[in-house]
This record gives sequence, structure tokens and C-alpha cells, in this order.
Amino acid sequence: MQAGDVAPAADMMLRGDWGDRTAFLAWAVDATSCHLIVAEEGGRVLGTGAATAYGAVGWVGAIFVDMESRGHGIGRTLTRAVVEDLEGRGCRTLLLIASEHGRPLYEREDFTVQTAHRRFAASGLADTGPDDRLRPFDREMLPAIRALDQEANGEDRTSVLDALAAPESTLVTIGDDGAVSGFLLRGPWGGGALIAPDPDDAVRLLAWRRRRAGPDGRVATGLPGSNDTGRERLIAEGWVEEPGGTRMIRGEPLEWRPQAVWGQLTGSLG
Repeated sequence: MQAGDVAPAADMMLRGDWGDRTAFLAWAVDATSCHLIVAEEGGRVLGTGAATAYGAVGWVGAIFVDMESRGHGIGRTLTRAVVEDLEGRGCRTLLLIASEHGRPLYEREDFTVQTAHRRFAASGLADTGPDDRLRPFDREMLPAIRALDQEANGEDRTSVLDALAAPESTLVTIGDDGAVSGFLLRGPWGGGALIAPDPDDAVRLLAWRRRRAGPDGRVATGLPGSNDTGRERLIAEGWVEEPGGTRMIRGEPLEWRPQAVWGQLTGSLG
């Protein structure tokens, strides 16, 4: 994909009820870790794919085919192109979030179920004043954020974290020892990586998001299905579970801590 493909690709996705992906595509087309791919015919974009490499771990994402062009193998061709790109960059573990419609395709490409991917939504909240455990981001916090993220996800997302972390997009929790104990990092497209080994920190960061949205707003997040504590805490806090997807894996097993993962940037970035 090149810059000129962003608008037609985003329009194709929007017409297919996949939401407005313009902001993500515009960011990712220039990102070093994420390679975007398009299928086209006669200058018309028929499908997309995203290959994001984090060292030995890669994410397969944004596999979308124009509604009128489905049933001709384009989705499988795009998936294989993304897989080849990732394996060519040294990825030995491949991950993705599959929809119910897409799961059979990925199973044919040797992906297996790792866990469910749960989605939750909640209404916004009124502002209750500052929380002394929350701090705005500064660049000195990056090493702690990288370390928390790698321990939770089992992958080195330094390239994306460094590119997106900023005071206006990132908030951290501070533990009793004064160290960074969790973080919320928002992408310009709206997704949010939320890593917090302590559930209280995760709930605090999500409550901040709800206050930012205000009583008339609405927010969403996604958890690995194996984060049982997270599901229980969110339901207790008034979040409602919605239809989700399936997290799938191909290749070497992944050592990660799903109970520390409370939100995603996108299905293409983990």
C-alpha cells in the first residue's frame, strides 16, 4: 500500500461496515514495523492486509475484501502474502484476532485457537476530580512502559510504543514505590493498549477513559478471554460484554501474561 491507496482502501472498508479506518491506515502506511498490502485490479482496491513484526512475533491484521469481490480467493491470497512478509522478517510466532466469518480461512492456513477475544463497552462518567495514582506520560517513563508491555504480551513492541507514546495520548499509574505500574496508550485512531498487572490499576485507567468521555459518551475495550479477573472486574464496574472474536496463533508458542492485558491498539498491532 502507498499513500494514494489509503483513501480508496478506507472507503472500501467503510462501505463494508468495517468502520472508518482512515486514521489507522494513514499512520500505518509509513510505520516501519507495519507493512500494509493491497490487492487491486484495474487501479481499484479490492482488499487489504497488514503485517506487523515485533522481532520473533508478528501480527496478521486488516484482512478485508471488498464485498463484491469475495468468494474468489482474495482473502486467502492476502493472508498468505502477510504471512510470507512476517516470516521473511524472522517472525516465528504469528497472531491474529479472527471474526466468526474469517476464522475458517485462518484455520485452513494452520492457525489454531489460543483464546477468545472479549469486547466490552461502557457509558462515560462524570468527572470526579484528580486521581493521585495517575500521572501524565514523560519520555523518562518509556523504559518502564516497554518492560511492562513485553512481560505482558511476550513481544517487543518498542517501535510502536516509542512512535505513539506522548503526553496527550498516554497515561500511567504509579505504585506505592513511585514506579510506573501500568499504562494506557491511545492511538490516533482511537484504540488503546492498556497493560496493568494489578487489576486496580487497570480499572483506574479505564475509569479515567470513561470520565474523559463524559456522561453522554461511550467507551470500549477488549480483553483476552483468559483474563478471567478482568472480565469479572469490568462487569462489576458496569461494563457490558459484546460479541467478540477469537485470538489465534500459528508457529511457536508464546509466553505471555494475558491477565495483565486490558486493551488493544488494533487487531493489526496487538
